[in-house]
Amino acid sequence: MTNREHNHQLHTDILLCASQNSRELKCYLSSGLADQGVAVLRNEWDEYAEGWDVDPSVKEYASKAFAELSNVINTDGLSVFDFGCGTGALTQLLSPGVKDIVALDGSSEMIKVLAKKNLSNVSTISGFLTQDLIDSHPDLAKKFDLIVASSVCGFLPDYEGALRLLTSLLKPGGVFIQWDWLSNDDSSEIGLSENRVLRALKANELVDIQVTNPFAMNSSKGTMEVLMAVGKNA
Repeated sequence: MTNREHNHQLHTDILLCASQNSRELKCYLSSGLADQGVAVLRNEWDEYAEGWDVDPSVKEYASKAFAELSNVINTDGLSVFDFGCGTGALTQLLSPGVKDIVALDGSSEMIKVLAKKNLSNVSTISGFLTQDLIDSHPDLAKKFDLIVASSVCGFLPDYEGALRLLTSLLKPGGVFIQWDWLSNDDSSEIGLSENRVLRALKANELVDIQVTNPFAMNSSKGTMEVLMAVGKNA
């Protein structure tokens, strides 16, 4: 195996590991220990922050996601919310053409890496998306033309609940786009199924819905297909 192939697999394996560890978070949440559960998830991603950007597969994933996004929507002049932005691989690609970006991530270390990039039209938030945060944070007082969620929704303990919060932040006619590992099982701990995503988008009254599998990534467990979902706020 070449170094490049190893790096590609490493990035995917890290994401798979985080998916599996998110089961521990779900156990904490279901038993009422929400603060401890949040700490588990935050610490998990904090550990990866320092070396995240040096992995070429991080850039590959973001580049493929951005290319697919560009086929769906013209981002020129848009106001964007990057949910689960990580160190900002996708944020950086979006930044030159859009009006502004609010980038949120639960890992404070990931946010520190993004903040050091000094993107002039990007505001960062370290925290988890809740109704209280939406009600209290000035950067979330406005509505967005575009909300992106790259490789994050499949890790959430309550995907459907998070989607309700996200769609509340869309302008009329605003677009939501997500990318996640594709699963064939609605109850899978790793990834999301097309059926589950489709149901969630419809439940939030999004229209012009598209659910596709535009690209794949390699891991030590084999090729992992990526699900892309698009929906528009009516």
